[in-house]
Amino acid sequence: MRIGGGNSKGRRLQTVPGRQVRPTSGRVRQALFNTLREWIPGSIFVDMFAGTGSVGLEALSQGARHVYFVENDRHALLALRANISRCGAVSQTTVVAAALPQAVRKLAAAQRVDVLFLDPPYASDLAATTLSALDDHDLLAPHGLIVWQHAARREPLALPGYTLWQSKRYGNTQLSFLTPAKGPL
Repeated sequence: MRIGGGNSKGRRLQTVPGRQVRPTSGRVRQALFNTLREWIPGSIFVDMFAGTGSVGLEALSQGARHVYFVENDRHALLALRANISRCGAVSQTTVVAAALPQAVRKLAAAQRVDVLFLDPPYASDLAATTLSALDDHDLLAPHGLIVWQHAARREPLALPGYTLWQSKRYGNTQLSFLTPAKGPL
């Protein structure tokens, strides 16, 4: 697995052995960052369920100001920290090693974010749990964006106060983009 664009393009990332962590494919990451091209430069980005950190590190490579990585699996945390170091990104990142909803509380205490990328295990209900926890904390900036990566067979969740801006399918994966109902789009 490699960073696909920006100033760290081509940098190889460490993976987690086994099937516990499912990295976002290069094709989906490329499509994601093509869509987010105008949102990323100077942004505060959150990579929820970060795994190896490939999405957040791609955001940094493409101009994000700071990335918060949220991960609770100890094997994934080892790979994540190694990848942050490998990319020379320690000063531009914060790792939140916590489960929900504590992770969202810690993030909300830090600052409001511009882009929140949510990639929970496809078979879980963690997307709904996370989105509910977000509703309880004022985490997303008024102009912010939530990107939810989920199985294509699953309908995007309706979230009160948010509008589905667009949804794109890539094989078995779907990206759903949500903005605050009173947001800029």
